Amino acid sequence: MSHICATLLVLCSFFSNTPSIYLEISNDSTEQDMFIYQISECAVEWNAYYTEPEKRIPINLAVGISAHESGWGTSRFVLEGNNYFGIKTNSEDPDMYMIPKKNKKVKLAKYHSICDSVFGFMDLLTENKKYKFFREELTRQWLLNEIDYDKLIKTLHKYSKDKSWSIKVLKIIGQLNG
Repeated sequence: MSHICATLLVLCSFFSNTPSIYLEISNDSTEQDMFIYQISECAVEWNAYYTEPEKRIPINLAVGISAHESGWGTSRFVLEGNNYFGIKTNSEDPDMYMIPKKNKKVKLAKYHSICDSVFGFMDLLTENKKYKFFREELTRQWLLNEIDYDKLIKTLHKYSKDKSWSIKVLKIIGQLNG
């Protein structure tokens, strides 16, 4: 029974902190609205069913990073492999990765669906040792019942080599929270 209550709390928290434009998809919805809705839906599912409460990743963080990394879902890596987060892989199976045109040494993961990509991203942040400080900050914020995107993003300095990555992602999150 407590699992159902926790799930409802996640959903209520998401919807109460999300502008109503993102909750309903209509004929007037833009491609950006659809992008936000699809990523959000997958992130809510992962938070509700696949992790403990203190490891739940803020929905707008997932949307903001995916929007930046994928050009709002328009990148070649989204179109060819459902990779919305620029996630790399070490797979040797050519069906499971893509090679960027500008860096032949990198392999980017391929996913079967949008949700697989979102789940892969959320698993990466909650399991990979590179993101230990992110998990510590996430837990701290969970205990304080707050979300501070600036602090969370600062712990993700290893996510991208782009020096202005955090500023770009925070700008998108600011627009989502607007």
